[in-house]
Amino acid sequence: MRKKILIVDDDSGICNSFAVLFREEGYCVHATTDSGEASVFIKKNRYDVCIFDYKMQGLNGIDLLKMTKEVNPLCAVFIVSGMLNIDELCKKEIKAGLAAGIISKPFDVDALLQRIAAIV
Repeated sequence: MRKKILIVDDDSGICNSFAVLFREEGYCVHATTDSGEASVFIKKNRYDVCIFDYKMQGLNGIDLLKMTKEVNPLCAVFIVSGMLNIDELCKKEIKAGLAAGIISKPFDVDALLQRIAAIV
């Protein structure tokens, strides 16, 4: 069975890049630039991996992380950001084991694929 990934980033270029990348690797991908739509996806589907942008309008990446963990505690959630202090901002979630890790923009494609493959 193909592993399912949800990608949520309000930057459509990044969202589409992630979606194409993971589809080419054989994953079943849902992608959206709308955090409200993402909350519906989270409630209706079981994802193996979620990748959420940290800063978005409406629900942010941490909001979506917490929502995901409530309905699917085993889902590996990564937070994406171009912010220099993102490690500090997400320290509590990583320490608590809620976030699987941080993906910094710009990201290394090969390293990202290896991290995801190791989890799923």
